[in-house]
Amino acid sequence: MEKEALTMVLILAVVLSLCGISGWLMFKDGREYEKADKRTIRAELIYGSIMVALTLCISVTYVMHHANMDVFTMLKRLILLCVIWPLAYIDYKTYRIPNTFIIYGLSCRAVLVPFELMLNPYFRVAVMSELIAATALFLAALLCTICLRGSIGAGDMKLFVVMGLFLGLEMIWSAVFTALLISFLIAVYLLIMKKKTKKDSIPFGPAIVSSVYLSIFLIGG
Repeated sequence: MEKEALTMVLILAVVLSLCGISGWLMFKDGREYEKADKRTIRAELIYGSIMVALTLCISVTYVMHHANMDVFTMLKRLILLCVIWPLAYIDYKTYRIPNTFIIYGLSCRAVLVPFELMLNPYFRVAVMSELIAATALFLAALLCTICLRGSIGAGDMKLFVVMGLFLGLEMIWSAVFTALLISFLIAVYLLIMKKKTKKDSIPFGPAIVSSVYLSIFLIGG
């Protein structure tokens, strides 16, 4: 019981720390691409507060309901949430996925590797699954870009790679399918409401972030 409680405390400490870093990166990025007026700062603070609270609630629920799950699998999924939540806001506002968050995600994944190598008996299987998922997603996104120009941006492709390295084959396809479904529904809504036309670009980041949250919370058992 004490071990489980300690594990929960450590995981939540990691979640809060990484969410804090993500929030700082989002505000820093915003100052470079947006005017630092009161309205923008307020919107960022509201969005950031909601997403940190949501991520923390999901993390607590996840740890409590998946006590038998491998710690590294659980940690990777929750770390991914901490890293990507600002991207929905940034992509919606600026139509881009900053490389800063891609590097941030890859760095977090790299930090876990030595600990997995020492403590995870299924390290090779997990890494192979993640590498295959990341490669398959990149190739699929590249094919979509070649066949349908403008369908998927370079930032989205890089984000898919990060997702594959954290989720592996076990969860990545449900996240991608959900992202496509959410993106389709958003596009239909915007077209019906005449807020966008068929020629306009629609940011994919919000759909990707939403799909990861939904997949981890609803499916990630």
